[in-house]
Amino acid sequence: MKMFVAVLCASLMVASLAHGAEKEWYKGDERCPTPRDDGTYSAPYNALDHRQEYPAFDGADKPGWSCSYPREDGVIVQYGDSRTPQQQWLDLWGTNSND
Repeated sequence: MKMFVAVLCASLMVASLAHGAEKEWYKGDERCPTPRDDGTYSAPYNALDHRQEYPAFDGADKPGWSCSYPREDGVIVQYGDSRTPQQQWLDLWGTNSND
């Protein structure tokens, strides 16, 4: 019975965390404020997660948001990817050389 209660509690905690999670949008910092979700940019996309799925969703032909700047120590900070999801997918999976 204790095991059942422990599993039930753990399941409820995971479900509540998943329910409260919002859709990920772009992340930046004080020098690269993120854009509003107003349809100007595609949603964030990672082609590695979609090997067999060419992006054909609404907005897949829109550019992604990106921002970069050099820090004082010379490191270049980069957020986002300005390529469209379709370009990202083709660049990664568009040829047979990546098999």
